[in-house]
Amino acid sequence: MKNGRIVRPVLAYLWIMMGCASGTFVVAQNWPQAAGPHGDWSARTKATVPASFNVVSGENVLWRKSMEESGQSGIAVWGDRLFLTILKPFTSEETENAKTSTIRALCLDAASGESIWSYEIESASETGYMGGFSDLSSPTPITDGEFVWFTNAGGKLVCLNWHGKLVWERRWRLENEILEPKKAFPFNKQFEPFIVGDMLIHVEPYDREDGQRERGWHYLYGLDKRTGKVTWISEDALTQYNTPGYSLHAFGKPTVMIGRGGYHAVPEEPKGYSMIDLQNGKRLWQTVLDAKEDTALSNACFNKDFAAWISENDSRLTVLNAQNGEIIRTIDLRLNVDLRVYDPILGHYVLREDFDLTQLPRSNIFPAWYSNIIVGEQMYFMCFNDDLKKPLMRRWRDLLPLHCFACVNLATGKVEILEVPVHFNDRGEYLWKEELKTTGLNARGLDLISDQRSKRDGWWWCFNGNPIRVNDTLFFTTMIGNCYAFDTSTKRFDEDAFLKLNPLGPRGETWSLNTPTFANGKLYHRTAKELICVGSDEGGNPLP
Repeated sequence: MKNGRIVRPVLAYLWIMMGCASGTFVVAQNWPQAAGPHGDWSARTKATVPASFNVVSGENVLWRKSMEESGQSGIAVWGDRLFLTILKPFTSEETENAKTSTIRALCLDAASGESIWSYEIESASETGYMGGFSDLSSPTPITDGEFVWFTNAGGKLVCLNWHGKLVWERRWRLENEILEPKKAFPFNKQFEPFIVGDMLIHVEPYDREDGQRERGWHYLYGLDKRTGKVTWISEDALTQYNTPGYSLHAFGKPTVMIGRGGYHAVPEEPKGYSMIDLQNGKRLWQTVLDAKEDTALSNACFNKDFAAWISENDSRLTVLNAQNGEIIRTIDLRLNVDLRVYDPILGHYVLREDFDLTQLPRSNIFPAWYSNIIVGEQMYFMCFNDDLKKPLMRRWRDLLPLHCFACVNLATGKVEILEVPVHFNDRGEYLWKEELKTTGLNARGLDLISDQRSKRDGWWWCFNGNPIRVNDTLFFTTMIGNCYAFDTSTKRFDEDAFLKLNPLGPRGETWSLNTPTFANGKLYHRTAKELICVGSDEGGNPLP
């Protein structure tokens, strides 16, 4: 008979999967992968969700653990264990253009963050530290309570047992050679592997010239979780830039939506979405979208009714019927807008109802990459607004400020945009309308950032962490280390929907491209310097 410590997690996993398959929400005690127990970046719980916390003051912070090095993976949680990855700790005195080909897989105690075991995973490709778009450590681990799977984005996937011992490993190759960085380009964090039953779903380039698929294009691979053997390869390709989202009940069987399109001449075609049957990799539908210059830099999220393609070039959102891929409507994000802007003189929000943003010169709503999530009929996302950064456009910032989140009703086309604060000032009050910068220091005080774009605040040209939803609370994280909380149960996306800006560390000294995790009544998050556990608790543990 197996050790009870393993049997209990497996039973818990089966209970979660049964609940998902029946279309009901189960109280989530585990977060087994980046997208949570249901694959849609959400969880339901009876526990109190800490929508308000502050790492600087210690509010609702249960513990913090210094990290040996920076990393970008999410945090998988099972029972009393946390799983995440960091880059191999940097040891040289020369920090310029620091690179590594190795990540370190970590298993930590969920109650304290203390190390249980670690395992180094080397690949043939190198990456820089703390890149604003991705690095080798970006994919989140997966666990089922018996095994743990870790991906080094440079070309290796490993399966470890509960004690950190290697079970199997897999390298993806092209023409019998491990992929070189130039062949793997672009490096991209946003594909997150996931697990459905006994199947591990991974993205790899196709390495054959057999006429069945395009050699060098990326496809979903269905792998046997116990052996790593390929069970199927998806009929349609996807770009590395796309984050597939899956559902166990929208079609009455496991399905996943994938997308194609992106920068740097990604080859996969045609641009648009496909729905894939996760039992065999076959296409259920494919929709080709008029997107000559468009990208699939988004979470391919859907429910039983809706899927949505977000255009970053013409402020357009295309709503699809999730069951057949047919286009239902196209929404211009600049029209019929309820715009709520904070007035610092009045000290409150000002509403411009049914506002037509096309009245502004060169107005553009640029959905921030990977920030979109669907809740019922609503899609929420963070906004980039590049045009307003240009000198000639600065005078329009009072009408359409830089720091906004949006909510779009996919059924009616109604658009709501809400300005948010950027941080706290020195008096502990919200700070508005300022473009901030941050440092890229790791826990040892080393600045390993070579790309200066990684030192901005996360409101422009970076890959922020994916949002998650716990009950009715949405959490979004920006590169400067702010975790915004919103209430999705409000009738309007207004000041009542904005719950709190939660700093993960001091202003200008915190860096994070990470997605939070919720399990066992606690929120787990991380920065370049430390791992953080948040929960409802008096006192806390303030920074020294």
